[in-house]
Amino acid sequence: MLLVGTREFAQSARKQGQLFNGTQYWRNDFFRSSDDEVCTPQCYLVEQFPDTVNPTHFHVQNQFQLFTRGAGTIGRNPKALGAYTVHYAGAYTGYGPIVAGPEGVDYITMRAFRDPGAKFVPQQRAALRPGPKRHWASEALQPWSLEALAALEAPVHHAVHGPDADGLAVDQIRLPAHAVTDIPIAPAAVAMFVIVIQGNVDRDGRRLGHLENLFVSAHHAPCRIRTSDSPAEVLVLHMPAHDPAYA
Repeated sequence: MLLVGTREFAQSARKQGQLFNGTQYWRNDFFRSSDDEVCTPQCYLVEQFPDTVNPTHFHVQNQFQLFTRGAGTIGRNPKALGAYTVHYAGAYTGYGPIVAGPEGVDYITMRAFRDPGAKFVPQQRAALRPGPKRHWASEALQPWSLEALAALEAPVHHAVHGPDADGLAVDQIRLPAHAVTDIPIAPAAVAMFVIVIQGNVDRDGRRLGHLENLFVSAHHAPCRIRTSDSPAEVLVLHMPAHDPAYA
């Protein structure tokens, strides 16, 4: 399965929501997946309003979040969030709160399988299931400038994290203009998300710009991308399989 997430679709799917504590946000889904597929991926941009709190909660699916704009903190021992910080939370792993600063905070949430929605703690603590709990967070992964990317002689694959035994991995890939590269998936991962963070890339004749993305299931990997007359940089987030404890 390969899906393309575009800003045009996200804008058409934009809707406002409000949490039980009054926190407001915009949600922008990059694509819509079919119930008939093996994977039912989700990829959407959350724009959390300024000075609001998304309380501690968990999901029943593994997920990545890529923070893209604004500032805030996450966790009871607050970790500062900057642009291009990656956060991973495994299924049934509580995390948060996400506290937005005075400019608000935006983040893309990505899952390989559809999740029914956040379960807040302590209100829904009884829904937690025993099993492994998994967290990981990067520092802010600033993209290179277009000038620095243009000076490259060939694509560069940089491992930010992993791959771990369960498939969790994060890579940065930098491409000069007029370049082609194949993106392999980490062993044991069920899927990967490829997100453009600088410049533009082409896939099957479609040009993807800032924050546009690809979902690639394991049996469709590797994924080939190319640049035309300008360089680019992408993040690749490799999604672990659901732990057997939660089967």
